Amino acid sequence: MEHLHKKFLGTLAKILDDNPERAETLNVRKIIEESTPEAVQAIKKSILDTTQSMLEERRSSWDEFRQRNIKRWGKAFDLLETQIVICTEAGEEFNSSYRKIAVEENDIVFDLIVRHHARACQISQEILCLLKSGYADAAHARWRALHEVNVTARFIGKHGRDCAERFYFHEVVDSYSAMREHKKYEDRLQEKGPSEEEIKACKVQYDNLIKRFGKKYGDHYGWASYLFPTHRRVGFAALEKDVELDHMRPYYSWASQNIHSGSKGMRNRLGLCETGKDILLVGQSDAGVIDPGHAAALSLGQITSTLLMMKPTFDSIVLMELINEFQRDIGETFMELSRCKNS
Repeated sequence: MEHLHKKFLGTLAKILDDNPERAETLNVRKIIEESTPEAVQAIKKSILDTTQSMLEERRSSWDEFRQRNIKRWGKAFDLLETQIVICTEAGEEFNSSYRKIAVEENDIVFDLIVRHHARACQISQEILCLLKSGYADAAHARWRALHEVNVTARFIGKHGRDCAERFYFHEVVDSYSAMREHKKYEDRLQEKGPSEEEIKACKVQYDNLIKRFGKKYGDHYGWASYLFPTHRRVGFAALEKDVELDHMRPYYSWASQNIHSGSKGMRNRLGLCETGKDILLVGQSDAGVIDPGHAAALSLGQITSTLLMMKPTFDSIVLMELINEFQRDIGETFMELSRCKNS
């Protein structure tokens, strides 16, 4: 790491040896500024000259790891992928079957839950992709998002149209906050923010919503605040408890470690759960897939049940029980494959 530094010091020493009278007037900062561009270009050229071979070697190693990882966990990955397909197709059929009626009845609850379910299916595919690629901690972080989508959909489904409308219009609150923040930092971002006219127009909508729904509507979870009149400020934990998913909070907090830069998350890595060594994990690992994999199956199954129960039929009951079986099979298979590795 000090190759260039030592070379620079050598150059500096030679200048002083050749011109000792310059010792008091030598502008080291100027020499650094003049030398840096040349050094950067030399290093850049060296890197680009070897880029292709370096990337080929890296990609080959990545492919080999992925094959080994899938060989180890493939049976569980296949079950999870199958469940994702089942839930996705269930959502597609449900939307196709009932969308026309929902539009005619202006059923905003239907629209929001269908959209949440679609998002949950996409996040689940992202989780599976990360697990196959050896990034269990990233998959766990994405499960946190899946859990939030699941809880929100269940909450809206439980409380109906009024809640759905408040959630829908809360986009204005989020937009107004984002526009002001962008405008505040547009110079440092070097990206022009919204115009004052655009902000004022959004402010009009914002003020109308606050007048309609109350001051607390301007909070992050303000759209749900009317259901918690004794809360000073409503947070996600209140929604979890309301839909009886608060028992997942320890796992939610655990997954949050992979998003925030706290002390716990720096050392507590899923990808290192099979070693007792203090390793700086910067890439892939075939460890730690059980919790994010099984949690994804559970959350996707739950939000699919929320969707199907809007229009309960015998078919949907059978489908929900099928999904429950896959959830159990996925968890048991992950555990079984883990024991095979450790035996």
